[in-house]
Amino acid sequence: MVLILDKAATLDCLELDKLVDEIGDGMAALSRGEAVQPLRTRVFSSRTGGLLASLPCYLSGEELFSAKLGFSHPTLRDVDGTRHLTQIIALGDTEGRLLAVMHGTLLGMYRTAACSALAAKFLSLPEASHLAVLGCGPMGQAEAEVMAAVRPLSRITVHDPNREAAERFCGVVERKTGITVTICASNEEAVSGADLVSLATTSHGPVIKREWLTANCHVSALGAHRKDQREVDSATMAAAAIFIESKDALMAEAGDYLIPISEGLYAADHFVAEIGDLADGKLDHRTFADRLTVFKSTGVGVQDLVIARHVYRRALEKGAGVVVDF
Repeated sequence: MVLILDKAATLDCLELDKLVDEIGDGMAALSRGEAVQPLRTRVFSSRTGGLLASLPCYLSGEELFSAKLGFSHPTLRDVDGTRHLTQIIALGDTEGRLLAVMHGTLLGMYRTAACSALAAKFLSLPEASHLAVLGCGPMGQAEAEVMAAVRPLSRITVHDPNREAAERFCGVVERKTGITVTICASNEEAVSGADLVSLATTSHGPVIKREWLTANCHVSALGAHRKDQREVDSATMAAAAIFIESKDALMAEAGDYLIPISEGLYAADHFVAEIGDLADGKLDHRTFADRLTVFKSTGVGVQDLVIARHVYRRALEKGAGVVVDF
């Protein structure tokens, strides 16, 4: 018997503060070598440009498998104008049982936001109160919502070239967090004076500059996942203490990190550590309290497994979803 969870049931089973801690445990397991996750596999249609992406994972000890499948097309849009993406996550055990299949599109965004918030817990000031978000789609919305669960935010400033997206962001985030959101006229205006800067854009080039950022700002770079794309400028990457999810994924997908290497600004070992090392207590995060820091996300399979496990357990407790005979 398999539990099927649609979008509404899946979202109803999220507890964001607990999710951040669980993602921390998963990232620590990854850094200890207890998770096996091949790099993301992408298959493109040469005729239509459509994309199928897959991201599997195995977590030892828990003896769980997960697999995320994502279907997308560069021109397909939802009714609100945002890029349409359909993802599902399957969760099973290592004895061959499929446990659940669930809506994965927003889970992908919340697991990324949860890891970003985990990094912010370690690397930003405890009193950080001003969050800037560039990119006001669902990823940016999830980022603001989860950041508000880990830092005492009192101000959120945003910019998006699509004014309607920014206005939707205001309505959603203000309703969910109770924090006033200010729409700014430019990226520079939005990030000015911010303690936390979250980048959730679809841009192929930098959307921030080093001179815009405060000395101890913490930047979360979430939107770019290709070698030839980035959101962070080279000067910021060169100056910052950089933290990552996985070295393998970083070197395969992170243009933010790789482009400055090609420019001769730093070597491949420029990053400080994986986030899992912080979560595992292997280094003192307080060392970086007064530094400019960057968390570069690529998204990794263990995050999908952890959030699927999180949702599955809560669904069983709540009696959510529909059980079917596969």
